[in-house]
This record gives sequence, C-alpha cells and structure tokens, in this order.
Amino acid sequence: MISPQDFLVNWNEEIYGLIHYNEKIIHSFSFSKETKDFLIKAGFPESAPPFLTFESADNGGGIRLSEIQNELGTMYDKFIYFGFTDSGNPICIDESKSQLVYIDYDNKNKVVLINSTIEKFAESLLVYVEFIREVKAANGRKAYIEKNIPKGLVEWISSALRKIDAAALTEGCFWTEELGSFSE
Repeated sequence: MISPQDFLVNWNEEIYGLIHYNEKIIHSFSFSKETKDFLIKAGFPESAPPFLTFESADNGGGIRLSEIQNELGTMYDKFIYFGFTDSGNPICIDESKSQLVYIDYDNKNKVVLINSTIEKFAESLLVYVEFIREVKAANGRKAYIEKNIPKGLVEWISSALRKIDAAALTEGCFWTEELGSFSE
C-alpha cells in the first residue's frame, strides 16, 4: 500500500495540484488512522483523471454530505463530501468503512465504490495517469479523449487496477464503468 510520502513523490503536483486538509477537521471524523494520515499528509488532487474534481474545506470539501444535500436524509450522514465526478455526482469517504465512493444521483442515489481505501485510490490514480501517457504515446495527443485506445493498454490498465484493488473492479464499481467506456 502506498504511503502519503510515496504518493507525494510520484504525483505530478505541477499538473494536478494537491488539496491538504486541516488536521482538526479530519480528526473530527471516524475514519481509519490510515485515511486520516493520508488526508492530512498528502490530501487529494485538485483534479485527477478520469475527470474527478476535489474541493478544499474552504470550497465545501470535508463536510457531511447530508449538510450540503439535506434532502438525502440521515442515511447519508456517514458520507463525508470531498469532490465530484464529471457528472456532478458527489465523491465521498464512507466514514464507517473509510471507502472512497460516489453517490449516483441518476441511479436513485446508489452508492458506487471507487476504491476500498484512499491509499488504493492514490495508487490507482498514479497508474491511470501512466495509462493516459501510454495511450497518447501510442495513438496521439487526443487519443484518450477520443477513446482511441489500443486493446493491449486497456488490458494492461485493467490488470494493474485489479492488482491494486480487486473489489474496485467488480461489476457496478467506478473503475469497471470507466474501463467499460473504452469498449463502447
């Protein structure tokens, strides 16, 4: 599992800036020790492929989802909001499990797993950035956006993500949906 320090060394902060969270705010939640350490020492990227955006505490990140979406009800109290997907769905950490998830507004507010832990998410982002770099090297600057991706690279990223977090590649999960979009 990647440490916050290793993530900081390997993440290209010049391209994808980082958001750091206040220790006091993070310690107010019942996250695992590892999740708290990662958020305090490394944080989240401001943005990251595939089209994810994270928000600082000043912009609404690091609060209970039910505080910003009170129509969701108390069953969503355990979700701490940190950002959103390209579709505007909130990215949260499930406080009870320390899993990174998003709430799919278009699918009856279904909870969709992104990664089992924040560390596995960080590792997944690093290999995904490498995947995009390889796609562009193989098929040109616009290849990723145009989904012009060699089958071998799709197989490579699928295998790499599965090694990091097999649960995140089960049916209905974020990474499975993302990789499935390359075969449409």
